[in-house]
Amino acid sequence: MTAYVFMIVSWLAGYYFMLYRHRSKPDFEASLEKRKKYFILFAGAVLFLIMGLRHRYVGVDTMRYLERYRASNKLDWSYFSRTTGWIREEMGFTLVGKLLGMLGVGNQTYLILYALFISFCISRLVYRWCKNLFFGFYFHTTMGLFTMSMSGMRQSIACCICWLATDYIYKKKPIPFILLVLLASTFHQSAIFYLAFYFIGKIKVGKFGGWILWFGCLSLLVLRPLFITLLSYFMPEKYGVYGMISDKYPINPILVGISLLIPMFCLFFWDRNKFRSEEETQRYFLCFIGSFLYSIITILSLSSNMIGRMSQYFYIFNVVLLGNIIADIRDYKTRYIAIIFAILLPGYMFFKSQSLGIAPYYFFWQVYKG
Repeated sequence: MTAYVFMIVSWLAGYYFMLYRHRSKPDFEASLEKRKKYFILFAGAVLFLIMGLRHRYVGVDTMRYLERYRASNKLDWSYFSRTTGWIREEMGFTLVGKLLGMLGVGNQTYLILYALFISFCISRLVYRWCKNLFFGFYFHTTMGLFTMSMSGMRQSIACCICWLATDYIYKKKPIPFILLVLLASTFHQSAIFYLAFYFIGKIKVGKFGGWILWFGCLSLLVLRPLFITLLSYFMPEKYGVYGMISDKYPINPILVGISLLIPMFCLFFWDRNKFRSEEETQRYFLCFIGSFLYSIITILSLSSNMIGRMSQYFYIFNVVLLGNIIADIRDYKTRYIAIIFAILLPGYMFFKSQSLGIAPYYFFWQVYKG
């Protein structure tokens, strides 16, 4: 885990030297945007290097994707002429592999290009959405998204494309949103469900309404078998297993608790008076709705582990929401206590779990001994 410790410490040091240390200077506000861009470039580069230079055995599914990449090179172009199969057979991912194979891209370069896309999308999102840039990268790493992106390549690409589409909810442009989500679904079919977020994400949640939704999520712990049964009627045939009520592979109950604690904490400290613009207000509404959707899906995962994959599309809203709410806390002592817990608890869970085969970490030039 040394590489991950180095990555996080580098972000913390970069944030201190590029932003925090200079906040008392008279020209700080004038140079703030430039300093933020410098940090984003630095943090994104570190993330890219850790992801792109990893050994092919880091990540439980990495080798499987590399095998699929090699297989895509052997496909005839007629395979992509079946227009009805683009989403059902997730041809977007295969087409990218075919094109890169034609260019002679090797396995490690393939992982490097993948890491470049993911790190770009995360960096862009942190820059545009997060008030505390360090927390944006830190929560991305320690709360599950980073771990998944080191293994589940197809869904990670689909998630990033969906997050790029989220801007069009603000702009009230459904056509670009729909097109991007459809593109994402050609990498992982589960992305098709993100289409509904264009309408769900427009819901405006006040503090009172937020607490009602939170208690509604809590009640779902009891009602989840009914919801799973209903969802089974709307699942695509390929992913019909998502709707099966089975506790054969149960999700860790701790994750359910965390999924409920994050919006509860954020609702408790939510200060509407800190908003600076209408867009920022809409962003908080959107993040709360995304956080509640994450809670709902995680709770349903207790009855159907496979449906938990859907939560990955909404995990990012917890990352943004939690970091921004902490930055908005007025009382300095309360804020510092929240910061300490926000660093220690996710960090402990990340280094304790070492899930999806991302530890031990090896660079591609090292001899793998796992």
